[in-house]
Amino acid sequence: MPRGTFDRSARRARTRERLLEAAARVYAERGVERATLDEVAEHAGYTKGAVYDHFGSKDSLLFALLDEFLAAEIAEQVSIFEANRDEPRRQQAGADRWVAHVEQDPAALRLFVEAWTMGQRDPGVRSRVLEGIEPMRAMFRAFGRERLGEHASPELLDGAAIAMVGLGLGFALLKLTDPEGVPAGVLGAAYMVLAEALERDPDARALIEAAFA
Repeated sequence: MPRGTFDRSARRARTRERLLEAAARVYAERGVERATLDEVAEHAGYTKGAVYDHFGSKDSLLFALLDEFLAAEIAEQVSIFEANRDEPRRQQAGADRWVAHVEQDPAALRLFVEAWTMGQRDPGVRSRVLEGIEPMRAMFRAFGRERLGEHASPELLDGAAIAMVGLGLGFALLKLTDPEGVPAGVLGAAYMVLAEALERDPDARALIEAAFA
């Protein structure tokens, strides 16, 4: 590859990274609705044209930012799952890490809530929110397939994944709303209860599968 091409690609990647970092700060401080691309560009040290060149719109920038957060979270969850392969309570380790992330840096969750709220008014945004959630569901389906083995019907895996994602997001919102009143370990305990019930109890598996009938 010619050196000039490499240099341009590396420079473009750095610009994109700086714009995402600036967007994270501006959106966290101002909220998505109030923030402007001019503010993002100013914080990053570029013109608004650079933002349009890389992302096209404020909504696209928001979802690029959420995709970055989500990709990092999924990569860490998979790493934790693999590192605890011989530990029967390994779902709890991943849940504990998710809760710690929410407590230490809740900006990504707040951005997700803003995107979800926007999606209630805009079908296009709602579709994009669903696209963002799908990798989380896919991750939990993969975890469930490994744990449930021969019991892992498509309906069971999808139902369990929906439940896991719902528990994780709902718990995170409760934890942010009531930090002192919501014990951090409850989410991991709930994941273990659900996982063990589905592994051991045919009736529990049948209940989830019946939801798709």
